[in-house]
Amino acid sequence: MTAQPPEPAVPSPDGPPRRKGSGHRWPSGAPRGGPSRTGRLSRRSLVLSGALLAVVWLVLVFGSALADVDAAHRRAEQTRADNAALQERLEQGRAEIELMQTDEFLRQQARAYGMGERGERAFALEAGTPLMEPIPPLGISLEPPAARSPLEEWFLLLFG
Repeated sequence: MTAQPPEPAVPSPDGPPRRKGSGHRWPSGAPRGGPSRTGRLSRRSLVLSGALLAVVWLVLVFGSALADVDAAHRRAEQTRADNAALQERLEQGRAEIELMQTDEFLRQQARAYGMGERGERAFALEAGTPLMEPIPPLGISLEPPAARSPLEEWFLLLFG
């Protein structure tokens, strides 16, 4: 066997030179190759966190777009309902105009101004005349019912 030449010494920043490839660690406990990797992120974790941020951003962007679409849909439905209500009012107005142009309506309005047909007598109430009492429907009295005890109310409810 032949003898191998000794390995060159590598200078140590904190102490005596150490031999290359001896597997020794620096005094800080880190391997000789460089600083400790325990506090650093790997390339894979950076890519995964970037992808996660991109997915969250896309979800937020599409979520807000969907919320805007939903709000626009609700506004369109409300506008359609308002349009239908206005269309109904327009039709009622047209029907009223047609009614006002009929001869029967014009004759009735003429009577209100005292221009009736021959033989009709015009009349009107004097100013300040009190209102008439309401006419009750048949079978209903306007007098308040007599006060009854709770027992009488139950008997009336149960037995009529």
